[in-house]
Amino acid sequence: MNNPLVGAFVVTAAGAVTAIVAAAQDSFGLCAVALFTVTAGGVGAYLISHSQDAATDRTVLRHLRQSPHQPVETLANEVGLRPAAVRLSIHRLTKAGLLPPKSDPAG
Repeated sequence: MNNPLVGAFVVTAAGAVTAIVAAAQDSFGLCAVALFTVTAGGVGAYLISHSQDAATDRTVLRHLRQSPHQPVETLANEVGLRPAAVRLSIHRLTKAGLLPPKSDPAG
């Protein structure tokens, strides 16, 4: 996990705690602002995660185009990722039609 993603989770958690405390104290204006913060933190975490997935997919696709029949573990070592992340990326790329099913080294 990287710093922006951790930051989004911290914002979300802080907003949730603030919303609970504000609701318990009948401060509904503050509660509404805190719930907005929870939403913003959640959306931020989603966007960061989505961009990281896209970057992983681009890297895996580039390496697979250079050497399409290498094992997942070898590819993971080359790109500096865990094999599970590479398998998930290959699954997304295959589902999107960017990889033909026969060249799927995860299968």
